[in-house]
Amino acid sequence: MRSLLLIGLLLGVAGSASAGEATTPVAAAAPAKFDQKSALQKSQSVIGRPFGDYTFLDRNGKPVRLADYRGKPLLVSFIYTGCSEVCPATTQYLAKAVKYMQNALGVDSFAVVTVGFNAPWDSPLAMREFASRQKIDLPNWEFLSGDALTMQKFTSDLGFDYAYSVTGFDHISQLTLIDQEGKIHRQVYGDNFELPQLGEPLKKLVGNVETQYPGWEGLSNRIRLFCTVFDPKTGQYRTDYSFFASMFISVILIYVCFAWAYREWRRSAHHRRLPKMQ
Repeated sequence: MRSLLLIGLLLGVAGSASAGEATTPVAAAAPAKFDQKSALQKSQSVIGRPFGDYTFLDRNGKPVRLADYRGKPLLVSFIYTGCSEVCPATTQYLAKAVKYMQNALGVDSFAVVTVGFNAPWDSPLAMREFASRQKIDLPNWEFLSGDALTMQKFTSDLGFDYAYSVTGFDHISQLTLIDQEGKIHRQVYGDNFELPQLGEPLKKLVGNVETQYPGWEGLSNRIRLFCTVFDPKTGQYRTDYSFFASMFISVILIYVCFAWAYREWRRSAHHRRLPKMQ
């Protein structure tokens, strides 16, 4: 009887541990060693490739097709909502960078999506609460969820690798830039990267779209983007028209000098034609 009672207690403890693990907001998997070098190689290998059309759920549970973002650049970041340090810090830094680039390039010039890769724990509700905790309220930025199979394919398409660990997940901090045609253009790494690492390729992608507009709109966009430069003193991008101002002043000075020289030449020629006094 004692043996049966002991076996029963052990089974009960094992069942309780399994139930507890099921409520942990991390996918059930054995811890695996994360190879950062291999992850970076995988991330770089997808540059230039298109990715498939995926449908996710936004923070309110409504379907969102990534194909609907075509026509403008798209930034994609990955997080898992159970992360308490790295993912929030990375998202906070990205928010600053996005705000700076929206101010420089225009609010509607590109879009941002943050995808929760720990399905099914990163549900629409979890993503909404994560965005609320990070106070992300910038326009054209959505937080997306998906099922496990979709997330497995999507992370593979974008070259994002991760491994389950006892503390959550090990993964690189990766921001993917996608061009207007749906091709992977650039990967930006780091919890806090230098703004030009994002700003320069993003400015190029925005320029590829906005300078194609016909007439004056395309020309004015070309001039504005040409004059949008990074200011290392402020750490932000700003629009600097001093190049065109100095060029305009130079043209005026050249015109004035040419007009003066031409007038003097005419005056000298006129004097040469006058009859000499006897």
